[in-house]
Amino acid sequence: MDSIEKIGNSTIHHGKDSDRIYLMTLDSSDLDNITQKLDDLAHKKGYTKIMVKAPDLHKQVFEENGYETEAIIPTFYSGNPGRFLCKYLDEQRRENKWKATCSEILKIAKEQEPDSSLIQLPDGFRCREANSEDVKSMVKLYKSVFESYPFPIYEEQYILETMKENLIYFGIWKENELVALSSIELAKKYSNAEMTDFAVRKEYRGSRLARYLLRVMENKLSELSVKTAYSIARAKSPGMNVTFAKNGYTYSGTLINNTQISGQIESMNVWYKSIF
Repeated sequence: MDSIEKIGNSTIHHGKDSDRIYLMTLDSSDLDNITQKLDDLAHKKGYTKIMVKAPDLHKQVFEENGYETEAIIPTFYSGNPGRFLCKYLDEQRRENKWKATCSEILKIAKEQEPDSSLIQLPDGFRCREANSEDVKSMVKLYKSVFESYPFPIYEEQYILETMKENLIYFGIWKENELVALSSIELAKKYSNAEMTDFAVRKEYRGSRLARYLLRVMENKLSELSVKTAYSIARAKSPGMNVTFAKNGYTYSGTLINNTQISGQIESMNVWYKSIF
């Protein structure tokens, strides 16, 4: 399982599953040596990619050390721009073997007209915020949907800990069965939130449950006065890319061969939306 650690005061996620380092939170106090420390760790572990999420004003530090921008969100840090920058340590890592498929899916998604019409759940379904009593059924659903995942969502303790920290989970139940799930990963300091961990049981796909959850989560962000919502969606997933496009999200770039999910490393599309 990939792990989450600190380099100085900055937070990284790394491991052989995704075969890369992801600098999730950059502390400006680490700027003088962060690129060298990332390089050292990558070479020690044999990783083939480093990905960095950083404010636009720090881009030069990374660009001077061989990083290139793969996505930009104009309002990411309390209304100021943020970038996803990457450094490839193996040229084969930057080759997207599903490029044609991903390009076609993105084309279809971009052609969608934003749809603000009311979405209603089918009869017998209900949606609410998930709590600690739901953890067993949440883990069960994640295991049924994802063969593998970059974060330990199969562990009850992980779900419980994230609930206490900065994640808000929402679920849809059919009677007493949890059939769809998603979460908000809050970064209150920067007034942004990642819309993530979408999982819908196979037999209920096509029922617009993911879109319903997305609307519910956006309403929650409005209540919390969070400015920007974003998501990192599998580039090979027509459903999720269309879901974000229909909900008024803007495509901002593709992270090539970035994340190990469901048994293979996949490219990911970045989408964002201003909540207010």
